[in-house]
Amino acid sequence: MSDLLNAKKLFENGIKEFNKKKFILAKQSFKDALEFAPERISILENLALVYFIINEFEDSEKILKKIKTLGGHTKKSFEMMINTLRKQGKISELKNFIEEESKKNKLDQKYQVLKEFLYPDFFNNNQEITSSRKDLINSIEKLEKNENIKLDLDTQIIDPPIFNLSYDQYENLEVNKRIVNIYRKFYPELNNSNIVKKSNNKIRIGFASEYFTTHTIGKLYIGLILKLSKEKFDIHIFHSNKTKPSFLHSKFLNAEFSHNITNHTLPESFKEKVHLIKNQNLDILFFPEIGMSNEFYFLSYVRFCKNQITSWGHPMTTGNDTIDFFLSSKLLEKENSQKKYSEKLILSDFLPMYFYKPVLKNKLEDQELSKQNIYFCAQTLIKIHPDFDEILKKILQNDKKAKIIFIKDNNEVIAKKLILRFKKTITSNLERINFVDKMNINDYINYCGKASVLLDPLYFGAGNSFHESMYYGTPTVTMPTDNMKSRIVLGAYSQMKIQDPPIVNSIDDYVSSAIKIANLESNTLVETKKYYRKCAEKNLFENEGFIIDLENIFLKLVN
Repeated sequence: MSDLLNAKKLFENGIKEFNKKKFILAKQSFKDALEFAPERISILENLALVYFIINEFEDSEKILKKIKTLGGHTKKSFEMMINTLRKQGKISELKNFIEEESKKNKLDQKYQVLKEFLYPDFFNNNQEITSSRKDLINSIEKLEKNENIKLDLDTQIIDPPIFNLSYDQYENLEVNKRIVNIYRKFYPELNNSNIVKKSNNKIRIGFASEYFTTHTIGKLYIGLILKLSKEKFDIHIFHSNKTKPSFLHSKFLNAEFSHNITNHTLPESFKEKVHLIKNQNLDILFFPEIGMSNEFYFLSYVRFCKNQITSWGHPMTTGNDTIDFFLSSKLLEKENSQKKYSEKLILSDFLPMYFYKPVLKNKLEDQELSKQNIYFCAQTLIKIHPDFDEILKKILQNDKKAKIIFIKDNNEVIAKKLILRFKKTITSNLERINFVDKMNINDYINYCGKASVLLDPLYFGAGNSFHESMYYGTPTVTMPTDNMKSRIVLGAYSQMKIQDPPIVNSIDDYVSSAIKIANLESNTLVETKKYYRKCAEKNLFENEGFIIDLENIFLKLVN
């Protein structure tokens, strides 16, 4: 059999395995096919795609570079290179790649905007943060002057940079306003402000999110939605067709029968999405988060009804005048906080959620709650700011038994970068910092229970994870700033009525507080956790007071 026939047979087998989602077998078939046809572009492209799907991004990048050197660079391989570099956080390389390609070929206008709006999700130091923000401001100024770009939301959607922008010490009100104005200019479809309102028998409220599933947003908001009075409110839920199936998503769908709630899955076309939502004749439209989902970020630009609200699912102001209100809490905001928001603040007396106490299959015994010297930072690694490294360094220096634990990101891209950063910023005792694999919710909460103390990151702290950790009551040390994104734990402690909680104002106080808790006598540590857990059960979980408060807020808005 000739080399070409061998390659063809192996390639076809790889496609067959790929279609069955047996990606490891597909990878091997494509690799074997390359032995017979090492420069076949179709084989190389499919191998690069398989590498991408199984999170082997460096290998995907190598194959794509080979395709480029062979002169077989297609639109498909161009798109794959963009996605592969983004997954690795190689922002500088990606900008250079797009710039280089734009000199050779006439690219879609969206890449011109994409290049300017690319923003890192990891930094080695504050200088990199300052430089990246300066570059973004320069890009914004450049795009503000461009009057020639017109894009289509169905075929040329561009990720907004506002999500990654949120994880440092800076505020983003003015930046977000400018980004909104740029998108309104480039996407004419976003300037849709015509509403025809008919009277309703009950106040009609819509809740719109891609993440009404097993996700932080689903956990934070399902209780709120289900507990609202169905006698006062007619509730509609708008899902994405990208929403991942899960047990929690099924609960939202089943609420149609159990709680008299109407579910809608939005179509793919932006115009049809807008038409469907407008046809529901809403009095209030509530976006639990704005910034995490591209689909709902752009929908938030449209005027669907008189009262459009967001909240702390993504705890940052939108800078968008079609979002009228930001639902927060007196426990989270300072007296001058309104100046940080483009929306009008609505302040509840409680944390803005109805959070169900987790249900676990396998529970820890008391002796498992008494372990000392285990410091667990149970947060997504994008939150680990360079300034946090000083805290870790001092904990390791001052507690010779300390073990500090993080959870790996899905593809370990940020975990690997953090380890390299720690080698420069912490330098010693690194063997006592460990990264563990992601785990299911039961194991995750048990891990929080086994920890001696939990570490809240700087500038963008815990939220949902803190509430889950209170199943066992492991204390979290927190250092809030003036910005709400760092004040969730502070607010929770206030609502729980914790006496002398570990809320600190400096890095040295953070370190000493964490070490003190982690070195409590075993019996004292267990009793401390039980005290926190009792306070959570009384004042944090399933808070009916917030439901009453929220219903009154909604009634005042409409009446």
